Amino acid sequence: MPLTLPNLDDRRYADLAAEARALIPTYAPEWTNHNPSDPGVTLLELFSYLAELLVYRVNRVTDANVLAFLRLINGPTWASTPGRSLTDEIRAAVLELRRPHRAVTCADFESLVLAAPDLGVARAHCLPRRNLESEDVLAHAVDRSGHVSLIVVPASEDEQPTPNADLRQRVMNFLEPRRLLTTRVHVVGPRYLGIKVRMTVVLKPDAVATWVQSQAVAAVRDFLHPLRGGPGRDGWPFGRNVYASELYELLDTLQGVDYVTPSSGAGQPLPELQTVPEDPARLRFNARGDIEAVEVRPDELLSAQVEEADITPLPPVST
Repeated sequence: MPLTLPNLDDRRYADLAAEARALIPTYAPEWTNHNPSDPGVTLLELFSYLAELLVYRVNRVTDANVLAFLRLINGPTWASTPGRSLTDEIRAAVLELRRPHRAVTCADFESLVLAAPDLGVARAHCLPRRNLESEDVLAHAVDRSGHVSLIVVPASEDEQPTPNADLRQRVMNFLEPRRLLTTRVHVVGPRYLGIKVRMTVVLKPDAVATWVQSQAVAAVRDFLHPLRGGPGRDGWPFGRNVYASELYELLDTLQGVDYVTPSSGAGQPLPELQTVPEDPARLRFNARGDIEAVEVRPDELLSAQVEEADITPLPPVST
């Protein structure tokens, strides 16, 4: 619904002339001849005519005024695009005003970098009050006021996409004029946490063991992938824990799989999840003492360290 333009002044010539005559006794009581033949009345009528012209212009915004306002918004060097209508110019200016140009919040840093087509950044994750360039990433997070760390993941086919020095510098140069003066920005790559998965899949009667085994490995790698993994298949979320129940569900949906069970070695169950290298502090256990999840820190993504030997296919259970 378009906005209703205000009526700044609806008085016409007759209204202005009548108002001027009514003011004569107040400001010039000695002036008693108010007939149209009086030269003074003639001047009042002339001024009323000119005032009506000015009032008409007040209520009208000309194309020249709109272009001047657009130039004020877009800068002195702005010029209208040949062949584009004035309505399209206004729409383009409004859309440009709505587009963020300054990085204040973490969402601003992420959206600005992802919206820049020339950078080649596939994912970005911002951590406030952190300096991941210098602090010990293995220690507890250190609160650093005024610091912002932006973790970028390049568009790459690598299993562990990592930005090189050139990309990090280009991102820094892009954010420099957009950051707040008091904000110190650190552009880094993600840390990768290796995840080992060991599970046994019981096959359906018509399944081929080697095919199911290779499909299971590919499914786990894709599910944990930094660019195409995760529940939404848009990359494993930064800092999201890995749950064994999700991997059971993932493998259970594969074609040819009847059900999934823990693997065992030397008569003892093997852990379904394990970090590479092993870090027992990362493991989370349920009430029965089984491994429930692997803890992932906010600046980490996953690297699936799973091979076909880690997925054990078993023949169908005879009935």
